[in-house]
Amino acid sequence: MAKVKVMKRAELEKTCAELFEDFQLENRVKNLSEMTIRFYDQNLVHFFRFTNEIGIDYVREVEKKHIDKFILWLKKKGLKATTINTYMRATRSFLYFAMRENYLIQFEINLIKADKQQKEPYSEEEIKKLIKKPNIRECGFVEHRNWVLVNYLLETGNRLNTVLNLMVQDIDFDNGMVILTTTKNRKAQYNPISEQLIKVLTEYIRMYRLKKDDFLFINELGEPLTRNSIQHAIARYNKKRGVEKTSIHAFRHTFAKHYITSGGDAFKLQRLLGHSTLDVTLNYVNLYSEDLKEGFDKHSILANYTENKRMKRGRR
Repeated sequence: MAKVKVMKRAELEKTCAELFEDFQLENRVKNLSEMTIRFYDQNLVHFFRFTNEIGIDYVREVEKKHIDKFILWLKKKGLKATTINTYMRATRSFLYFAMRENYLIQFEINLIKADKQQKEPYSEEEIKKLIKKPNIRECGFVEHRNWVLVNYLLETGNRLNTVLNLMVQDIDFDNGMVILTTTKNRKAQYNPISEQLIKVLTEYIRMYRLKKDDFLFINELGEPLTRNSIQHAIARYNKKRGVEKTSIHAFRHTFAKHYITSGGDAFKLQRLLGHSTLDVTLNYVNLYSEDLKEGFDKHSILANYTENKRMKRGRR
């Protein structure tokens, strides 16, 4: 019979701060993305503030009742259920790590019920304003780049992190494809792009003499854009075009809506969006099911055959 390691009390005495360092060390060893590492850095702060406020120093002191009190503490701050669940996801991951490492007794941690909130897609009128081509000879580099960026986002539905890491060499002009090297599941993805987008990108790359090993979307100094800089750039661009909506993720929803309502296949959409399962993709299908009803009668077998019979009777 194998010997079970019995941890000494001193080994169990780790503060939340000490175990958090171990937690993040393991996350880096597991090769989690820097975005995920930052997610824990930014969102576990709230749990540690709470534990400090109620006098909890050591991880072993945390009990199920403290999680419930933490949720109420967050609610009193007037936070939305979706925001609370964001903090809870980070907290749950940390505490489950503590349980696996035997610093905390096992108990279940659940998220609270929250209404699913989807980003409103851009309307047809807004899209027209956003993709209207500027006078390239008169506008500066930034406005031209932002116009190209908006075209790319609307046409591909790529995630922001994917777009930030695109290189010129990732665009396969001959085959009309884009190679996505930075994806959520870390698997390279090959997506088709339209002839219209190819023309937009070709003009942009040639005009600014971008090389194959350059980032596709850069600032005026030739440096890659950051999450903050790209968000500010889109916000300024949209408002200048008379579009108050400035969400970058809304471009992804707009792409999905247009693909579905124009008769696109859910399985193909899953691949284009890079979803690991069909469940998330089906959320888009369900969300825009009302739009699918528009003009559906023209595809109805019953409607068409009934129409044909009436027409034949009328001719007699």
